[in-house]
Amino acid sequence: MGEVKVIGSTSSLFCTRVEWALKLKGVEYEYMHEDLRNKSPLLLKHNPVHKKVPVILHGDRAVAESLVILEYIDDTWKQNPLLPEDPYERSMARFWAKFSDEKAISQASPAVELGKTIMGEVKVIGSTSSLFCTRVEWALKLKGVEYEYIHEDVRNKSPLLLKHNPVHKKIPVILHRDRAVAESLVILEYIDDTLKQNPLLPEDPYERSTARFWAKFGDEKVRISVLNSLPWSEGEEKEKAIESARESLSFLEEQIEGKTFFGGEKIGFLDLAVGWIPLWLGIMEQIGEMKLLDAEKFPSLHEWSQNFIKIPLIKEALPPREELVDYFTPSVSYMRSLASQKQ
Repeated sequence: MGEVKVIGSTSSLFCTRVEWALKLKGVEYEYMHEDLRNKSPLLLKHNPVHKKVPVILHGDRAVAESLVILEYIDDTWKQNPLLPEDPYERSMARFWAKFSDEKAISQASPAVELGKTIMGEVKVIGSTSSLFCTRVEWALKLKGVEYEYIHEDVRNKSPLLLKHNPVHKKIPVILHRDRAVAESLVILEYIDDTLKQNPLLPEDPYERSTARFWAKFGDEKVRISVLNSLPWSEGEEKEKAIESARESLSFLEEQIEGKTFFGGEKIGFLDLAVGWIPLWLGIMEQIGEMKLLDAEKFPSLHEWSQNFIKIPLIKEALPPREELVDYFTPSVSYMRSLASQKQ
């Protein structure tokens, strides 16, 4: 009956219901992940009215709006019917589906309201070159929260950033209505406390404290040890720094061994906290001309790294690798010039 494609985002509940319908019908489809911050020509072509996901492409036809799509799927593929045969029961199903979207969600608790009305209410002040900002985006996407991204020039800090983070004057900062929250790990917990679905931290107090401990370790030990290895192009100092970085990574190897994610079977707080490893560590290895995350030395961490970066929701928030290489290379060159002057 023609090729089926879904233009959507894994962070959208409206896209998920379309996938459910296709799976119930046994229909194979291609999923085309849409960057909601930078809408593609394909989306704008096939949904020029609302410019939103989901859109289903079936042959030469495009259908938009998730509830409309569900009925199109049900009318096109007759097996496993979604709507009842009786006209009244069909009308009742349509009524309550519409009610759920327009009333139940909008009148839900403030936590659920956060997920629906974020547009214009939640803003992220950040930079795509920052691993700390990316982890905040991942958390928002996992929670299904829409947000506005305000790109910050970290070399020429804006009055908005200085106003909302006068203490550290750093990104990221999240603005939620009249509140400003800074520091990426603090922001992750604020998001998790505000929106309860898809929890990032475990319920058990000890497991929560353990996740926080290793997240802090990742920032203060692993990341710093990697950065310390960059100023040296060769020699004993470089070897010492590389050994220190590998020692730090070995602790994370123990934490991920035998697991799919640090959080268990699903992405959690610690996965987001050390989620910089798959891309940023690889770039540091390239620029620093060294190898830290060796597959033989760290098989579990290496496997997690390879799998984590392939997850569509994670991947779509990552900046282009080449862009980061160009951004960090001058800084590393400058660090090396200073180190050589001290020798």
